[in-house]
Amino acid sequence: MNRSLNIRSMLCSLALISLCLTGCEEPDRVSGPHDRIKVVASIFPLSDFVRNVGGERVEVLTLLPPAASPHVYSPAPRDLARLQDARLFVKIGLGFEFWAGNLAHAGAGPGLAEVDTSQGMEVIEETETGHGRPAGNPHIWLDPVLAMEQVKRIKEALVKIDPAHQAEYEKNTETYLNQLKVLNLEIRNRVKSFRVNAFISFHPSWTYFAKRYGLVEAGVIETSPGREPAPGELMKIVQGVKASGVKVIFAEPQLNPKTADVVASEVGGRVFLLDPIGSPEHEDRSTYLKLMRYNLAIMQQAFGGP
Repeated sequence: MNRSLNIRSMLCSLALISLCLTGCEEPDRVSGPHDRIKVVASIFPLSDFVRNVGGERVEVLTLLPPAASPHVYSPAPRDLARLQDARLFVKIGLGFEFWAGNLAHAGAGPGLAEVDTSQGMEVIEETETGHGRPAGNPHIWLDPVLAMEQVKRIKEALVKIDPAHQAEYEKNTETYLNQLKVLNLEIRNRVKSFRVNAFISFHPSWTYFAKRYGLVEAGVIETSPGREPAPGELMKIVQGVKASGVKVIFAEPQLNPKTADVVASEVGGRVFLLDPIGSPEHEDRSTYLKLMRYNLAIMQQAFGGP
């Protein structure tokens, strides 16, 4: 009888020890996808920023489908489901996500926070914006220096949601900002070697980039993306490009380059495709850093140099 009681006592003690050890496991350990903060970003570069800041503590979804243009995108009802249970919606701002304004509120729960990554930035004004959005060029992420500011805003938003892991977010942010600083210097040094520096853009995606690195955006074919110029407008564009003497024309894979091809043939120029969005489906553009280096290599071909 005493032996039986001793065995029971030992088993109970082992069970208590096991329970204590289980309860003493590190509480902030990420054990699976359900423990992660669900973040929805409007475009792929923002998603990549979030991943670099949040690491394993975030689950990131991108609203804009691969190969789609944010300037002409129209979300389907199924996109609403992507915002369910999301804790944070990350956007460019400046009316760039004109298609997501109602989407975020209609598809998300009451706990959705929102971060406008252009908030407080000095933006380049535009004469024509389309979609009734504010007169500010929204392509800030294509300037790595401004991208650093966007990354900081994302970090602040994640810390507000999850203050227990502030140190981790800050460490990740510091690491990524250092990588962006290297990218900035790399671009700056490469641009110095270009033989020419002027270009015509399909629409003003690269205005911030040009301003940052001393390139000249000599003209724009479509000031309102997705709206092809009328024949009379196209003639004026061709005349303006001829007068500028610029032969490099930048178009985008997300938009139909037909008008750019017409202008190039009329002025004896050449069209080069720069990708402002990127995609995980293309290995050479599957992160923001890779995307920018991909575009830099295309620019090298367009402008010449060693």
